[in-house]
Amino acid sequence: MTDAYISIAILIIAFILFLTEAFPLAITALLVPISLVLTGVLSAKQAFADFANKWTLIFMFMFMVGEALFRTGFAQKAGEWAVKAAKGSEVRLMLNIMIITAFLSAFLSNTGTTVCLLPIVLAIVRVGGYSPRSFLMALAYAASFGGTLSLIGTPPNGVVNALLDKAGLQPLGFFEFGKVGIIITVIGIAYMALLGRKFLPKGQLTSEAEEAASERASFRPRLEKMPLAVAIFFFVVAIMVLSGTPATKHFFRKVLHLDLLVAAALGAFLVVATRCITWKEAWQAVDWTTVFLFACMFPLSTALKITGGVKLIAHAVTSVVHTPFGLLAAMAFVTAFLTQFASNTATTMIVAPIALAAAQGMGVSPYPVIMAVAISASCCFMTPIATPPNTIVLGPGQLRFVDYIKAGWLIQVISYIVCITFVPMLWKF
Repeated sequence: MTDAYISIAILIIAFILFLTEAFPLAITALLVPISLVLTGVLSAKQAFADFANKWTLIFMFMFMVGEALFRTGFAQKAGEWAVKAAKGSEVRLMLNIMIITAFLSAFLSNTGTTVCLLPIVLAIVRVGGYSPRSFLMALAYAASFGGTLSLIGTPPNGVVNALLDKAGLQPLGFFEFGKVGIIITVIGIAYMALLGRKFLPKGQLTSEAEEAASERASFRPRLEKMPLAVAIFFFVVAIMVLSGTPATKHFFRKVLHLDLLVAAALGAFLVVATRCITWKEAWQAVDWTTVFLFACMFPLSTALKITGGVKLIAHAVTSVVHTPFGLLAAMAFVTAFLTQFASNTATTMIVAPIALAAAQGMGVSPYPVIMAVAISASCCFMTPIATPPNTIVLGPGQLRFVDYIKAGWLIQVISYIVCITFVPMLWKF
């Protein structure tokens, strides 16, 4: 039991460090397996085993595949279509940009999509004379909406799937997150384009900020490689979907030996081998903070599980919350609240194991509770550090902390209500 309390203490210290950002997030995460080894809770082999975790590797490879779509000009073409289809209307332009962003975020990760589209959006609004600050915040929010549409859209989805896999439970399907994600995305985009835009920050940027944010757009896209990059991307996604579909799962996994990890790795190989991107670009495309959070925080979940720490925390939760719906609503609220002040990936790493254990302790299905945690971690809009897309647009948009509160509080409430209303309808207790 002593090891359980040590694990809980490491959890608390890690969260405080995530909250205060006393160290970079990746360094705080690295401290976790080191602490678990030095305190004797885990062996070195156990503590660092998750650097080879398949979900860590899947996200790493998909960052590379997504980069190919940007480097070959696909994202730029999508932006040009948004301008043409808007026909001079600011509302239509914002709607088009948010729809494109949400769609791309479902497949490229919301972080990668935001980085790719940011200079394009700046160029678009500069020509139209619109407020770049409003459009950049709308871009970030749309990326968060879109991340809820698929397994690879945002890291929290991968976290909960890995947790289910480790617990011996059936992982969620590639598009299963989209059952509730599509509802949140449609409602969120409609709200932002029609009403929410009134709460978005206004004003132009200084020329220095615009130049700095547009540096990424200065390269010459490899347009001749675009069809190849798109084909590789859809090939990878098709394998990911079909290898998890009951009717085709056996053929792809047992006969062809293709699953999500192999598909992602093959995609990364192909985009470099076909010269859609260079190896240097592939390496630089990886969000290494996300990789370190995955690899270094999973051991804490392992430690909490084998020492009984998760059960202690879960018991404390279930002693206060007595109904399945109450548990779901509480876990969703706690996740959304904590994520406002810490990385959504790190928060999911901490809250999801507790939610899983609490649901199992109540004798109910963990799926609705786990899904509520994943959705709540992605739908956080009130601070610049809540999600990677929020952070990415902070500097280029010259945004303030209060801008996020003003623009995000109502969509935050709406997202929470949608989550706790529809999740238990779609996944039964």
